[in-house]
Amino acid sequence: MYLKEIQIRNYKNFLKERFLFQKGVNVIIGENDSGKTNLMQAIRLVLDRRMDWREREISEKMFPEVLSDWQGHIIVISLRFAELNVEKEEEAVLKYISGNKDNEGSLTWFCIPDSGTRKSLSECKDEITLKGKLVNLTIANYVSMITCSAYVDFLDDKIYERMIGRLSNGECNLTEKLDESFYGYEGRTGFNGIEFIRNRLVDFTYISALRDAVNDMKQQYNPLMTILRKIETKICDLDKNRVEDLIDDINDTIGNVDEIKKLSEGINNKILESVGNTYAPDIALKSEMSGDIKDIFRKLKIKSKNHKEFDLDTIGLGSTNIIYIALKLMEYSYVKEEENLQSKYFLLLFEEPEAHLHKHIQMSLFEKTGLEVNDGVQVLMTTHSDNISAASKISRMNIISKGDKGSKVMQPYNGLNKDQIMHIERYLDVKRSELLFSKNVILVEGDAEEILIPVMVKKCFGVSLDELGISLINIGSVGFENVYLLFHDFRINKKCAIISDLDTPINSVDSSQENAYERGKERQKKVDEESQNNKWVKGFFGKYTFEIEIVKGNEIYMDALIDKTYEKEDTKENKKQDIRCNDVKKYGDVALKMANANKKGWNALMMSELLDGKFQIPEYILDALVFVADVSFLEKRNYLKILRNYGEVYADADILTLIAEKPEIELGELLKAVKNDNDGCTVIKLLHKVVER
Repeated sequence: MYLKEIQIRNYKNFLKERFLFQKGVNVIIGENDSGKTNLMQAIRLVLDRRMDWREREISEKMFPEVLSDWQGHIIVISLRFAELNVEKEEEAVLKYISGNKDNEGSLTWFCIPDSGTRKSLSECKDEITLKGKLVNLTIANYVSMITCSAYVDFLDDKIYERMIGRLSNGECNLTEKLDESFYGYEGRTGFNGIEFIRNRLVDFTYISALRDAVNDMKQQYNPLMTILRKIETKICDLDKNRVEDLIDDINDTIGNVDEIKKLSEGINNKILESVGNTYAPDIALKSEMSGDIKDIFRKLKIKSKNHKEFDLDTIGLGSTNIIYIALKLMEYSYVKEEENLQSKYFLLLFEEPEAHLHKHIQMSLFEKTGLEVNDGVQVLMTTHSDNISAASKISRMNIISKGDKGSKVMQPYNGLNKDQIMHIERYLDVKRSELLFSKNVILVEGDAEEILIPVMVKKCFGVSLDELGISLINIGSVGFENVYLLFHDFRINKKCAIISDLDTPINSVDSSQENAYERGKERQKKVDEESQNNKWVKGFFGKYTFEIEIVKGNEIYMDALIDKTYEKEDTKENKKQDIRCNDVKKYGDVALKMANANKKGWNALMMSELLDGKFQIPEYILDALVFVADVSFLEKRNYLKILRNYGEVYADADILTLIAEKPEIELGELLKAVKNDNDGCTVIKLLHKVVER
């Protein structure tokens, strides 16, 4: 048995989203405030019987903000379980109460108007009356309930409409008695199968991102105490008797300590002086340390083998979290074994396991939990960590992306075959898995582009690629097609710009240049074919190599690089003259020979130290930036920052004054105020492209 699917409708960040899971460890990736914690809370509403009542309490805030007229709508959280084994008691019950023939079952949580409210709404005969009642509804008119055997697709708008009606058009389908073919069945009097499932079938643990491991370890029901209680029955009588005898000896030894005996005698003498022999009780001070195993267990603490000073209150948060996580993982095994619940389903919700842990420990934790092979244990893990995402599999991954109309859930493996999935999983190391977390992605295939493009953007625009939510990934020689297939309507809905070169030869007698050109044309053909049917992917190609493309308009920076590369003055002068001519054979030859002399990567690093805000970014790179970041560039905070940087670099006082005096001014108006002689600079060219889109 495992949790196969979660459908969420109208709950916090999620208007209508579907999560898909596999057995073992599953990873949920998402930026801050995308809804990862809300997903955990949604699952807990269905399964976690220990959930605090304050967290269970329904409120208007449970409905998404974009659903402004929430009155009359319902919240649905439906958990679908697969591979039920009907030979196991608890799973058989779930199948029975679910009434499903495919060995699947469901538990669904609803936030819905109460029966009286539903009856009142269903009696409305016209649009005006209905809307009048809807507008007066409060959360006090709502109740929560859990059902089983709900198998409709709650994310289907037609299904949802048949359940509640078209409220905006004055049509309400909510009735006093709910249609069980949609909603499923509530627990029956005398045998509440739902509670049986929640109490007997599911063992549920939630580890919060804001966990206080030190405090949790001090609680009565911490994981160490749970394990100790489970092993109590395994301690043989011989060991119990031996412990009790030792404790008795210790108690006697303490009672016979001279100072203790003297104190006992002193107390007795004082009693005798006070009341005399007739009424004086005969007392003695004795140690009564318990020899009971349960009492001894309560005194056990985690200590170091070698360091007496070791204590949970004094060690670092990282070490404490490692200990806590290890115990939580062990807890399942002991509970399952001791209770002989071989059919019991164990679900661990784990938020941000990377908290307080070094990156190497993060990867090791993920890879070595042993949960993959432990039948009946499923882990749902949220993370911000590149290290954990790199160690995970995209076939067990859900990605949450934050948008204006709520968060969207994506499965990066959807529609891919096994070979494609395998290739991607091999490729996505720690550095490259960054693309899973970004808003949009730029793919390049050379060290020079990887080094220089981020510097160009930062110097010219005053904002970094990180601020724009863009990851730039160097794919090396892997081939773009092995990566860009991740970005698709069916998979990751993020824009992916491919920046590459056609490598047009500048020397007709050089066969290696001709071969590179043929590969460049083939590369462009593949990308163009993909982009015709895929709005998320687009290629941007320079005519020559990257080193040649950045020459024109940037002669002053090339001069400085020539000075750093060569020693002889006549050599420098000749190359500077060639750089300024319009013959690509000459200036291209200088650029390529200089890159080879310095080694391409180091050449790019040297160049990056020379750049400033007046550098002219090649047109095809600007087009790529506009493709992946047009929305980000249109955000006021970004374009104001960009134009403020431009104004300072080019001493455009008019722009700086406008920004200072009219911070509400729109981008189009600002561009009209740009000095004519600066209209061709990189910043202004890019912003014009953004406006034109």
